[in-house]
Amino acid sequence: MDPPVEEPPVEEPPVEEPPVDEQVPPVEEQVPPEEEQVPPDEEQQYNPDQGEEQYPADEELNPEEQQGVLPAEGEEAAPAQNVAIQTLTAGELKQAQDNLAATNLSADQKAKVKKQLDDLQAIINGNGSQQDKDDAKALAKGLAEALRLSKDTDFPKEDRERYAKLVLGVTTALEKVNGTGSVAERLVYFKVLQDLNTVLTKLTDKNLTVQEKVLYSKYADVLLGGVLAAQQPGTAPTKPEDKKKLQEKLQKNAAALKVYQSADSSPEQRAEAKATLDEQAASVTDAKYLELVEELKRLKAPQACLDVVQTRTQQAGWPDGSLWGLTDKSCEDTVKAGAADSSSDWAALFECVVNEPFSTCTARIPE
Repeated sequence: MDPPVEEPPVEEPPVEEPPVDEQVPPVEEQVPPEEEQVPPDEEQQYNPDQGEEQYPADEELNPEEQQGVLPAEGEEAAPAQNVAIQTLTAGELKQAQDNLAATNLSADQKAKVKKQLDDLQAIINGNGSQQDKDDAKALAKGLAEALRLSKDTDFPKEDRERYAKLVLGVTTALEKVNGTGSVAERLVYFKVLQDLNTVLTKLTDKNLTVQEKVLYSKYADVLLGGVLAAQQPGTAPTKPEDKKKLQEKLQKNAAALKVYQSADSSPEQRAEAKATLDEQAASVTDAKYLELVEELKRLKAPQACLDVVQTRTQQAGWPDGSLWGLTDKSCEDTVKAGAADSSSDWAALFECVVNEPFSTCTARIPE
């Protein structure tokens, strides 16, 4: 099972259809080569009371209220040194499982993460390719480090809880990468997941301060939430144009975070990557985004709609994430009302979101 080809660190990787016999690493089972993507009209409707778990877990908090917030624009961190990725020893694996048992995750969530750790160990100890083993080692190391940080009292309680939820998020993302959908889509998300897991793995660098580890983990948290939302029935975009746009945005942001954190990056590469991350962090303070929020409030949008628009904007930026948020079911009535209000400068945008792929609607944003 060959992983996707590594792209230059500061360039946006293209989304290409791989050969039909290409597999998504690492997996326990072979990926069916002729599996077809679920048509949009067959995707289940989002219901917060049933179906797949949200990120982190709908049984604990409303999924739109628990998403992390990106660091402030301009916040700095030192690069992390390279970490030698070794197989977890029996003692390290036992410690990771003990740390998992001590988290506030539910019993079902703990069982899900434990199964992932066990599956990764099986791949490492199995007869698969060296690439599969290396991928599994890196993922196991990232999960184990996040679990260790979740019990590190040097961090405030909210940061420790975020590390545990990052473990759950990576586990859920891996399940989706190995689940249904086109091979091309799963390869894209696996690439993003690899970059985010690299960020978690490099948090083992003892030279990083607590604040620097928090900064990197906050970015990883928000971007991972975007990956899961882009795959979750009910929140995922259904139109091909929108899927591609969000995949490209998530790839770009995850690659930028990996480059910014890496000690191998040149000062120029780190500066360019940081500019990308700063743009993302500033998305919810963009003047046009704030105007959109005021218009939604004028239309008496429910708080759930305002929350999801803010969350998607944090995850995928302005305007892509904001327009993605407008397609959420909680915004449906508000967007229709806005499209019908011919006296508003925003009516054309809302009408476009109702009838067209939202990624084609940026030209309708009023000047």
